[in-house]
Amino acid sequence: MSEILKKEVFIPIHIDTRMGRRAQIIRPDDYYADVPLARLLAKAKILERELMRNTEMPYNNFCWQLGISPRYARSILSLNILSPKIKKAIMEGYMPKHLSVTKITNFKFPLIWSEQELWFFGR
Repeated sequence: MSEILKKEVFIPIHIDTRMGRRAQIIRPDDYYADVPLARLLAKAKILERELMRNTEMPYNNFCWQLGISPRYARSILSLNILSPKIKKAIMEGYMPKHLSVTKITNFKFPLIWSEQELWFFGR
């Protein structure tokens, strides 16, 4: 994959050492840290930015230059329509247990942010 899509993302986690024996990652009961999804979300933003810079280049050529399929690019780019609250929760490392990268990338998101948040947070 091209250097364009390689960026570092900081995901905060709390590591608790008990009795000095081993380190354990402590997570809240309802949410867990999902690093792959945070990376994918960052990749979606980077891909969108690069696509906007190369407006004259045909989409298929753009994907070919990056070494990704147009279908894969579309699934990643669809993450850019997520509500800011969902993006923030993902980048902070929190995500409901019932969701996975596959479920999120294959889901057809509603365009209304309140509906997305209801689906994501379940409130």
